[in-house]
Amino acid sequence: MTIKPFFLLLISCFLLMTGYGLSNILLPVRMQSDGVSLNNIGLVLSMLSVGFLLGAVYSRKLLQRVGHIRIFAMCGSLTSVAILVSGLFPDPLVLGAMRILTGFCIACTNATLDSWLSFSATEKNRGRILSINQMVVMSALFSGQFLLAIAPIDQMTLFVVSGVLFSLAITPIVISKQQGPKIEDSESMSLLTIAKLSPLGVVSCFYCGVLYAGLLNMLPIFASDNGIKDLNLSIFMGSAILGAILLQFPIAYLSDHFDRRKIMLGMVTTIILAALCIPLLLSLNMFNLSLFSIALITGVAACLYPMSMSETFDKVLKEQILAAMSSLLVIYAFGSILGPYLASAAMGAFGSNALFTFIIAVAITLLVFILIRMKQRSALPQEDQDHFVMQTPAGAVSALDPRIDYAEPAYQPSAEAEVAVSLATKNPGAAVNMAKALALRDPHNASNLAAALSTIEEINIGKLYAAISTAAPEMAIHIAEALTTASPEQAEELVDWISANHPDQFTNIIVAIANSMPDNGIRVMELAAENMSGEDSADLLEMTEQYMTEFSDSLDEMRPVDRSAAASQETATELYSRLSDVSPEYSAELALTVSEALPESSNAVAEAYVNNLMDTDSEQQSEAQQAEGIEEAVNDYLTQVVENIPEYAVDVASTFIDSVPEVASEMVELLQDSEAVDSSDLSASIDDKPEENTLQEQLLEAVITQTDKPNQES
Repeated sequence: MTIKPFFLLLISCFLLMTGYGLSNILLPVRMQSDGVSLNNIGLVLSMLSVGFLLGAVYSRKLLQRVGHIRIFAMCGSLTSVAILVSGLFPDPLVLGAMRILTGFCIACTNATLDSWLSFSATEKNRGRILSINQMVVMSALFSGQFLLAIAPIDQMTLFVVSGVLFSLAITPIVISKQQGPKIEDSESMSLLTIAKLSPLGVVSCFYCGVLYAGLLNMLPIFASDNGIKDLNLSIFMGSAILGAILLQFPIAYLSDHFDRRKIMLGMVTTIILAALCIPLLLSLNMFNLSLFSIALITGVAACLYPMSMSETFDKVLKEQILAAMSSLLVIYAFGSILGPYLASAAMGAFGSNALFTFIIAVAITLLVFILIRMKQRSALPQEDQDHFVMQTPAGAVSALDPRIDYAEPAYQPSAEAEVAVSLATKNPGAAVNMAKALALRDPHNASNLAAALSTIEEINIGKLYAAISTAAPEMAIHIAEALTTASPEQAEELVDWISANHPDQFTNIIVAIANSMPDNGIRVMELAAENMSGEDSADLLEMTEQYMTEFSDSLDEMRPVDRSAAASQETATELYSRLSDVSPEYSAELALTVSEALPESSNAVAEAYVNNLMDTDSEQQSEAQQAEGIEEAVNDYLTQVVENIPEYAVDVASTFIDSVPEVASEMVELLQDSEAVDSSDLSASIDDKPEENTLQEQLLEAVITQTDKPNQES
């Protein structure tokens, strides 16, 4: 069911990557057969990553201008041309230019497929689709290695086969009924910024490019020099690709259950040990064991890329992950440009076995860097680590990654929605009636129809909501969310209508609208409060409590770095301040409601509450009466705090004493008389606070005395 809507896209992907896999093993072997020097072979193979880098940078702009189908068709045709020209003109300069073209086209086609899949995916299935896509890519690369055995490498046949596969890949996607999505601009993150956020993530990503690209590109040369030819060469290279597929699963488990840096340390150690073994095993004619070792070393090297991403994503906000991923891809590309050339230089100077000497030397430097980082920074708690997601560096940023903030589409294109929108441009009233009739027939489609029609300026959003929610009352909340998501600029108008007409589930609907607009949620709450009458205190407090409770629940589900950036105390204080400005007569109730829903904000809200009390001027009361009223109000407030959130009572009391020193003795007595406040915790909490005045010292002394009483009595 997951694959069916994308079947043709995945077929195109498989054909393209199979041809690409064949070309990757064919070119180095053919160049070696033609007598091209090792330095030139490494340089030509490095040019593929130059094309990858260019494709990663410019693919998004091309998709915006040209469209998905045309870009894919163009790139499929050009890769076919590139491999055929490479067979006809085996000059290193021509081969290098064709490799740049191939890398650019592969990066663009991967970007095309990924954005196409991510547009059609949902938040629930995008992780599964990403895994399926990665398996299709790796399986195709694996299959491509075995096509080398169908014809001699010194003939044109294999180049033609690869070109045919590239050309065939165009057909399924061209005949697909799915339309390519629109591509939006995305923010980027500078390489310096991401390096400061996660030095280990950036460095390991670069090293992954050096190791993985150096290995895969130069392995065919190493194998040929060691007598591995024809089918055995395909098996040898196939085991390398297979390792990159299979090892992702155990490493994903280890990454999610242990300190990630220790796992990376183990991975690099494994690369070193496997690199030591491979030349030895081949010299002893242990071919099968060498296959296992080569699968191990390439698989672990490939997994450094998603490990680097996970390590980096621990340090960036969710909305920055896509930009961070783009930067990491560029960093990987730089490493993969250097890898094949440096490896070929080592092999040219010291022999083919120097490939693994080069790998060992590079891996040792990475090992040292990981150890340095482990000493410089403590490990992130295991439960706070981001999840490992299987990824292959394919020259494209994957918006399918479930860690990326999912952008819910305003509405799903459907035949009913298209007809309704078309009719609305001519007759808005008829379109609303039609949508109402369709909602009666299919209530689950009501929110989608409402969202589609809300984009039409001639339609009043309040009347639209009334009509469709009447037809599908059980979808009232979803309809309100869909309307504000599709047309956020009309949210205030919708809130005005809902407040004026007081529909059922008023509180739930307002809170749903506020939550669907995280940047303007407090403004929605303020507007709803302004539209309430003075007799609606119960609705106001219920609405405030529900909004803050859902906000608190969302904090629990956030990644640690996102939770820190959420500024929960500032949000709570702003909500209280805005609502108390609208309904000052309920200032205390609002402050307590907000504090109880989000207890960690208690102190900040209490400070805002007492400042609000002191800023309130009353011409009908003298200064003495106002001071007495403030003292009474803060004492009553603390009483409620002690009863409902006693663990924060000391902090709140200290805040009140800072602003109203006259209440210190009464608050000491209140805290001492409370059984809900633990005296030992109380003394420790106050001891941590700066003692700014004598009254606070008296409060501390009284608490300590109260703590010592049980010991004296015993």
